[in-house]
Amino acid sequence: MTSFRDKLKEIRASEAERSRQRVPLSDHELGLDQPAEKFLAARGELVKDLERLMNEFIAESPMFEIGHGFFEGRYVLSLSCDEPLLEDGRGLRKHFTRINFLLDPCAADGRFSITTKLTIRDRDLPKALIEGNLGHAGDLSAFRSFGEEQMLRFATEYFAGRVPAAAPQPAH
Repeated sequence: MTSFRDKLKEIRASEAERSRQRVPLSDHELGLDQPAEKFLAARGELVKDLERLMNEFIAESPMFEIGHGFFEGRYVLSLSCDEPLLEDGRGLRKHFTRINFLLDPCAADGRFSITTKLTIRDRDLPKALIEGNLGHAGDLSAFRSFGEEQMLRFATEYFAGRVPAAAPQPAH
């Protein structure tokens, strides 16, 4: 009977030798040189950028949650919360706050758009839209800037309503 440990060493040594002999596959062989694949990869990077921004927001306001889904044929990345607030004369209520990034399907030629919908404490704000092409570096940069601008817009509107006004100081 052989030792299990000895067999493991043999397996690892033979796999290491096979790895040294492997020839890396080209982008063409992996299908990455196809424009559609490049566009989808770029779109995936945009989603990661948006998720990073949302996670940074959550670090400041942990009651928010990130959501993923589909709406009207578009992929939706959202950040939302139901916020309990005590209102004078009305008691405890929940207010819905969210930002939705609606990402259109990526066209075969790289055309793409993002629409944002913001709701701050049950009040809908104007939508924003950006259109471009995932194959153009300038447009890709504009998509990233748009995502950050929209998250800043969301944060500004959200936190503006939460900061209590300073009480007026009595005149002497």
